[in-house]
Amino acid sequence: MAPVVRKGRRLAAENSRWRVYYDHLADQKGNEVPDYLVLEGRHAHADRVTGVAVLPVLDDKLVLLRVFRHPLARDSLEAVRGFIDEGESADAAALRELTEETGLRCRAANLVPLGGYAPEPGTMAARGKLFAALGCEGTPRSPDDELGLGAIAMVERARMAELIASGAIEDAATLILYYRFCTSQ
Repeated sequence: MAPVVRKGRRLAAENSRWRVYYDHLADQKGNEVPDYLVLEGRHAHADRVTGVAVLPVLDDKLVLLRVFRHPLARDSLEAVRGFIDEGESADAAALRELTEETGLRCRAANLVPLGGYAPEPGTMAARGKLFAALGCEGTPRSPDDELGLGAIAMVERARMAELIASGAIEDAATLILYYRFCTSQ
């Protein structure tokens, strides 16, 4: 495969979490794209990790969030997800996001790392770390302070395949996280 060379970069937009660039790319075969879209996390670790996804387990049920995704104009059932704050470890971010989005707590010893994933490697210079949160404690509550986050769903493991097949769960992070959780048991 021919290596791709970045001939230029132009900042298109930025916010508190992302920078959006137009990269001018070329390869040795003469192919060029003058405006290749790249999203880059502002607080990425050296390995480009910018966020976490967590699959909480409470009373042998999986805890998912109903999330309205504006770009898709629809609801989705998803695992807990969020950004890593500047100077924060992925583990600490996972525990923080778990509590912020569900009201649940998990001891650090019960946080099981399940690897990483690339949400959209064609455009995003970002990776996420995946975790299962076993033995969660507390009463699940729906968050009311984050845009798009809705009701909490307590899902029996046997029902997950049905939700995936129906398209109720189609988020890549949630699917990969669930697959890795199942194979780690």
